[in-house]
Amino acid sequence: MGDSGARTLQARVLEHIRVQGLWAPSETVAVGVSGGVDSMVLLHLLHRTQRAHGGDLVVMSINHGLREASAQEVAMVEAQCQSLGLCFETCTLELKPGANLAERARDARRLALQSLGTDKIATAHHQDDQAETVLYHLLRGSGMQGLKGMTAQAGRWVRPLLREPKSVLKAWAEVEGVQWMEDPSNPESQRGAIRRVLPQLDELHGGAGRALARSARLLAREDALLSELTAEAWARVSRDEGLDRGLLAAEPEALQLRLLRKLISDPGVRADQLEAVVAGALIRPGRLDLGGGLSLICVDGCLRVARA
Repeated sequence: MGDSGARTLQARVLEHIRVQGLWAPSETVAVGVSGGVDSMVLLHLLHRTQRAHGGDLVVMSINHGLREASAQEVAMVEAQCQSLGLCFETCTLELKPGANLAERARDARRLALQSLGTDKIATAHHQDDQAETVLYHLLRGSGMQGLKGMTAQAGRWVRPLLREPKSVLKAWAEVEGVQWMEDPSNPESQRGAIRRVLPQLDELHGGAGRALARSARLLAREDALLSELTAEAWARVSRDEGLDRGLLAAEPEALQLRLLRKLISDPGVRADQLEAVVAGALIRPGRLDLGGGLSLICVDGCLRVARA
């Protein structure tokens, strides 16, 4: 889309906010801004269109405390907010290097943004992020709930840029003279590797990132329908804080898997464990170890979750 897409970016983002109902006029909206090009574009777009979308903006920038440049990035965002007359908040995370650092940093960022108590929380996830997310879940063998990727709205969390490619965001920033600092990334991480693969997929099939994002939107619609059918099936097969094993087996396999996930309520449970139940495991009284101190047990014809 490039420069031509950049010229109409502002109008498209406003339309996206309106059509998706990301927030209503006068609602408070926290904007997570790291200082990278994506979040700085989000900051300036929402400020320029504030009269039209009506959100009351509060900007937050987070110092993870893991790099010397973090404080400089926060200071740059604060200076930009002061020049624009926007409310600014910051916090410093006490993270320590070690295992699962990316996940721990993400969880800490979410808690910090939620602590502002705003009606909505806007992040700068874009079309390329969506494509990476779909590929990541595909490699993990996820079902529809993973392959649908991110949605424009999930509770308080909203993504105004989700349908825009990064190339358009960067082109808009260059044309509009937006200041940003380059986001550091870990090329050795799985996400970093996926980011390197996407351009190769584009060579095989032009517009691969756009196509992956479109697939995610289509799957999200189908996932919403299946979620409704799962709720109806739950009313048919649930019994005594569990699932009637015989009635569960009579449901379509896709619904069986979703009903089991709903019962277990732990995203760490592997798909192959659930598939074993659908294939006939625990038809008779028994126990299936799910890991993490969880077991699925069959007693008196009912499946229940046991916790260590």
